[in-house]
Amino acid sequence: MSDELNLCMGCMNELDRLGNCTHCGYVKGTPHIKPYLAPETVLDDRYLVGKLLSYNGEGASYIGYDMVTNEKIVVREYLPDTLCTRTNGSDEVIVNYDCLAKYKTFMSEFAEVNRVLSKMRSMQHIVPAKDMFTQNNTTYAILEYVEGVSLKKFLQSNRGQLSWEQVKKLFPPIFTTLSLVHNAGIIHRGISPENIIVTTRGELRMIGFCISSIRTCNTELSPELYPGYAAPEQYNTLEYQGTWTDVYAIAAVLYRILTGCVPAEAYSRIGNDTLIEPRRINPEVPVPVSNVIMKAMDVRCERRLQTVTELVTQLFEQPAYVDHHKGATQTIPIQKPIPTAPRRKPPVKKKNNVMSMTIGIVTVVVLIGLVAFLLILIFGPDSKEKTTTDTTQKTSVSTTTAPRTTTAETTTSEEEDDIISIMPDLTGKYYPSVESTISTDFTITQAYEYSDEYDNDMIISQSIAIGTEYHPSEKPELTLTISLGPEEVTVPEFAGLSQKQYLSKLDELKIRYTVIPVYSSSVSLGVVTKTSIAPGEKINVKTPETLEVSVSANVEDAQGVDTTTTTKKPD
Repeated sequence: MSDELNLCMGCMNELDRLGNCTHCGYVKGTPHIKPYLAPETVLDDRYLVGKLLSYNGEGASYIGYDMVTNEKIVVREYLPDTLCTRTNGSDEVIVNYDCLAKYKTFMSEFAEVNRVLSKMRSMQHIVPAKDMFTQNNTTYAILEYVEGVSLKKFLQSNRGQLSWEQVKKLFPPIFTTLSLVHNAGIIHRGISPENIIVTTRGELRMIGFCISSIRTCNTELSPELYPGYAAPEQYNTLEYQGTWTDVYAIAAVLYRILTGCVPAEAYSRIGNDTLIEPRRINPEVPVPVSNVIMKAMDVRCERRLQTVTELVTQLFEQPAYVDHHKGATQTIPIQKPIPTAPRRKPPVKKKNNVMSMTIGIVTVVVLIGLVAFLLILIFGPDSKEKTTTDTTQKTSVSTTTAPRTTTAETTTSEEEDDIISIMPDLTGKYYPSVESTISTDFTITQAYEYSDEYDNDMIISQSIAIGTEYHPSEKPELTLTISLGPEEVTVPEFAGLSQKQYLSKLDELKIRYTVIPVYSSSVSLGVVTKTSIAPGEKINVKTPETLEVSVSANVEDAQGVDTTTTTKKPD
């Protein structure tokens, strides 16, 4: 099929006369990652599947081509790797033993999310489903292919951050769209620079809508949380999630854009919140904007801004100052807060009326007496025996149909040893999240490599092949190769930053540095004045290349400047 169309399976652009791609360099016949679909697969007799673009605990996304409309598309396949797999040579999805109910439940949610979004096709700042169908024992959603780059890459090419004036022009459509999506009952839970696309026209579009379970820790699916942007309630299944969860994430995105720094992970801030205000990192951030962002990123849900409307109102509307003349009377309207769904039941007030309590108690006693009398008349003296028999039968049925997780508590140690699990695909997932999930099943050894393809802390490869059967009770040895990020990183901007703030940025990027005191009477003590490699240029973090950081110092206080060379090593 691809030969007839003469298309590259890597980018869906036309090949040259020799069958080579001059756009992305993809080579025909490149091995694909299993258990995902192979390039050149055709779905619904219409959609040509190309290279795998990304995957998470919910499923996979492929570049594709609509052979009817002759345009690029994205094929989104429901394929939760913890619940199902594929056999070699077949596109049919095989659901794991005892996972059928969960598989169907999550697939129904996947279809519902895409169905609701498909009704919002008039919105230009999301990417809703254009088509949806079932095939291969799973569900597919067909999405528009958006030309552009992620906000994460866009920031890397713009010195790491944007000004508030630029944000005011770019983000209002995203705020409006997100508010409308919330009104439709959908919470994103994965808003981050990776899930916002900057199009070739300079507009923002939001992608990455998924079912709720992969954006929450400790569920049946492999979690996909974005460190620094995920709200604290996403790390605990007992906490309520709602519009306030996305408010936290979009505020964290603003924090990253305006400061150039990724906020600390939410769970690490609980009990010891050391998050620095945006204005302290970038003095050009307006004070009201800095305050609103901090308010929207409060780790306590009840004190956080609850809706996007509240966030936008406080970010963009200036307070109205009323000039109140002496002797005049004036009515100042008070704006009522937008009601939000309560997350806790309010305490019930106790009544102190003794007469009401007495009447209530008497009524309850009379009702109990009447019910008991009726039961004796209806069931007679044999009711006790009948009840006992029914209870025994119900207990027997319950024991027979109890799920595997319940009966596991009563099985013998020999039966536990016989439990067999299937090795999931861990590549491309964040190691901290994976480690907390599988540490009880394996003896884990870490190996580290630099990678341009995988971000820092993402798993590059695994020693146990995908689909291999193993016994969790034996705790087999598993070696995970973890990415240290790219060898070359961009030197961050230092303007207006103190030594402590800038070195923190360098530590995060694993850049070696040497601090050099520069004596100056015109620059405040401890402020960075120069770097040996200009901000925006590349530095190699694999080699012993060292960045020289000049810091302003007075003669008397020179000994207070840290002049050590620091090497950031993997934990």
